[in-house]
Amino acid sequence: MKGKKIILFTALILGAFSYLLFIGMQEGSMYYLEVSEYLGKMDELGKRKVRVNGRVVKESLDYDSKELVLRFTLMDTKSNDKLRVLYHGTPPDLLNQDGVTAVAEGYYDRARNAFLARQLLVKCPSKYERKGEDT
Repeated sequence: MKGKKIILFTALILGAFSYLLFIGMQEGSMYYLEVSEYLGKMDELGKRKVRVNGRVVKESLDYDSKELVLRFTLMDTKSNDKLRVLYHGTPPDLLNQDGVTAVAEGYYDRARNAFLARQLLVKCPSKYERKGEDT
């Protein structure tokens, strides 16, 4: 009888672990798309959480410090496709530098006609990278 309880307990633990692993992988996995790719798949993706990469249009940056709302446009790195982005929170450093690319994580809200970013990551401009130096 004791052996059956151990087997049942082990099966229960393994089942719970498998379930948590499955849920974690679903939550952690998401599409990583360029602006033009996202615009082409927007209807298909619906409100599914995705990461969209693009170049920040510096002139479009509009930050409301009272409401903590950042509005800006992401432009595709290879075409002229653009995506309006709304981000609630403090803007990341280096966002207003020339040539900055950013990754916005969130979903598209048709009512606001904008991509609602829950997280915003800024990639450093190329002027901060090493150029032709040997290490």
